Amino acid sequence: MKIAEGIHLLDGAEFDSNVFCIDNELLVDCGSGFFIDETLAQMEEYGIKPKEIKMIAITHAHFDHCGGVKEWKKITGAKVFIHEGDRKALETGEGVMAEEFEAEYEGITADGLLKEGEEIKTKNYSFKVIHTPGHTPGGICLWDEKKRILISGDTLFIDGFGRTDYPSGDEKKLKESLKKIKKLGDIKILLPGHGAPASKYNPYAKDAIKKILDNI
Repeated sequence: MKIAEGIHLLDGAEFDSNVFCIDNELLVDCGSGFFIDETLAQMEEYGIKPKEIKMIAITHAHFDHCGGVKEWKKITGAKVFIHEGDRKALETGEGVMAEEFEAEYEGITADGLLKEGEEIKTKNYSFKVIHTPGHTPGGICLWDEKKRILISGDTLFIDGFGRTDYPSGDEKKLKESLKKIKKLGDIKILLPGHGAPASKYNPYAKDAIKKILDNI
């Protein structure tokens, strides 16, 4: 699904995470790896060339978001980045929760770290890394301030926010992360880790997001 110029949602199947491709340069999250053929078919449909993807950014190290990272690195040749708080999980599998999906996870060494305030630039966008712990210690969001687009991982959804009842979850930190997001102001497009995207053209979505953030 095309969301905006150069932004495509590669739909997550069943429990899988959403995967976003930005300007055929940046891949945000990788899904579980169970549905790679389906994702490649979507890429072909949208004219996305996997070998032109240069960077893979993982919003957090849970299996439904990073289980496919090793295979996607092979397919694209892209470098893999994650926040320091989730690096150990990505590399060792500890805390990835592959067992929740009756799967095995093979760790991968990150090529680099996503740091608070760092900018990730593509042809049409400039995303700032925002560290948003709570769902996991190293959860991040990506924010394009000029275009008011937030890629929110599992921190914020159209109808709620990330769970904190997992071993690495922290309710207090998640609340602080949501307060940080609230300070961003108007979000025109929300691209969450699961479920449908939300935009200013969907009044229900905009009101729902505002209600969530107002009630922190």
